Amino acid sequence: MAYSHQNVTLRGFHWEASSLTFNLSSAVTIAHIGKAMSLDSSAANTVKPAGDGDIIIGRLASFEDRSVEGTKVGAVELQFANTLPIKDGETVAVGDTVIGAGAGEVKRRENTAGDAAEPNHAMNFVAEIIGTNAVVVKV
Repeated sequence: MAYSHQNVTLRGFHWEASSLTFNLSSAVTIAHIGKAMSLDSSAANTVKPAGDGDIIIGRLASFEDRSVEGTKVGAVELQFANTLPIKDGETVAVGDTVIGAGAGEVKRRENTAGDAAEPNHAMNFVAEIIGTNAVVVKV
């Protein structure tokens, strides 16, 4: 098959060394796998679905309900290049930096005037849009 630039995607990459197990807040369910996570400062070593305006620390990769032990845990990819769902009605473009939009979804990082903020690629950047998902690279 001939090479085509259209075959290039960054979707689906992760770094095993950057996947850590966290406690999950009570708000996290199995449906949050593949969604953006932020720190939950109400408890040590705990993450929650990224809320509106939250800094994204990673992407939930797995979910374990250990209710017998009174806890839930999951692996969070702190470095990844993969999809995160864009909140319905939000506009995200290639090159943007994204933040939490609520329920583990993302939106474009904006300045106080409501315009697109200068991208901060040290936080993350959008490499591609696939339907209602952004391929976000966080390294």
